[in-house]
Amino acid sequence: MRQQRLGKAKVIGLVLITYVFAKFQGGFASWFLFYSSLVFFVYELLVYFLMFSTLEVERRLDRNRLQEGDEVIVTVRLRRKIWFPFGWNMVVDRLPDRLIGVYEPHRQLLFPWFRREVEFRYAIPQLPRGHYKLAECVISGGDFFGFIERQKVFRLSDEFLVYPSYQVLDRWALGDGSLSGTIHVANRYSDDVAAVRGVREYTRGDRLSQIHWRASARGTGLKTKEFEHQAMNHTVCFLDVEKRSYPAQEPQLFELAVRVTASLIAFANRNQYHYGFVCNQAERIAFSPALSHAHFLRVFDQLARVMPEGAEPFSRVLGREGLEQANGVTLMVITPRLDKEVVSKLIALAQKGKRVQLFHIQGTSTGSPTAIAEQTRALHLLAANKVLCTPIQSEDCSEWKQLGGA
Repeated sequence: MRQQRLGKAKVIGLVLITYVFAKFQGGFASWFLFYSSLVFFVYELLVYFLMFSTLEVERRLDRNRLQEGDEVIVTVRLRRKIWFPFGWNMVVDRLPDRLIGVYEPHRQLLFPWFRREVEFRYAIPQLPRGHYKLAECVISGGDFFGFIERQKVFRLSDEFLVYPSYQVLDRWALGDGSLSGTIHVANRYSDDVAAVRGVREYTRGDRLSQIHWRASARGTGLKTKEFEHQAMNHTVCFLDVEKRSYPAQEPQLFELAVRVTASLIAFANRNQYHYGFVCNQAERIAFSPALSHAHFLRVFDQLARVMPEGAEPFSRVLGREGLEQANGVTLMVITPRLDKEVVSKLIALAQKGKRVQLFHIQGTSTGSPTAIAEQTRALHLLAANKVLCTPIQSEDCSEWKQLGGA
């Protein structure tokens, strides 16, 4: 601010000095200097008032959904409505809050001169999972001579999601060799027309004899008959997002839990199993089992946004939401906790006929001998009550194929 005031004082002082010199000296040369300084003064005024009054700033992203580790290309365009020679612009595009301290804000020095439109691109590399917002763009500008300098903050809004990385599982089976409590029927050779209980959206692999032509003719897409004895695989992922479950000294523990959840959901989607997702962060998030590309994006959108900030105990969420699931649905629980409350809820669900599979996320620290002994007893107790337990110890994605028993 001090430099800006000093520049203005210099311009005004130059005009006053040349005027006083012309009044006392007289002659062509002195008045020529005065009128030249007036032209210079008018130019500085125009630069000052037109610097941002005619400026439009636009920001574009090359995509708004990325995978963990990808980079996003940001394009910033400066456009002026009128032609006028400006000296320079410094553009500072501020980073999202989660990236402050990881990367420096991008700074770009531009010399627009006589151009009405200027644009530049930059990349934000190696993005971690999350939901990001690009908001403010700070632009400074000045004249050719360095007397005038102004700054303005442009309020822009651009958002993008970074999905978690996941491992492509070769196989994922329960103890009896099936994914869920019911058996997936891939091919059917006879259908009892009297057993039709409804219709559903057509999925790849359905035979022509199963298509409900009357419902399809209504213009809402192909519909497939659902029979009373038709069986399908259904599964629901319960992700622990309670803040107390993840110690501050192991920040990657939650990211490991999210990657495991993403790997299981990607496997279910690829094999055309109906899958759902449940967590409770600031608000309840619950997706019923379904199978579609839009459903896949909705679930992964939540996996990109979710953070370990939940206040409600995970055992309470598990007990409430688990009982609401239909019989035959496999409940997949992803959590690093094995306290009494969580173990009792898992056992209670198993005793009520629910098929439960636990993915126990283990940190790098081994813990005290007492904690290790209690954890071992809890795992044996769960196994005795028909809760299949799978420990996850490594952050190396290549070892996750063991989730499927490969």
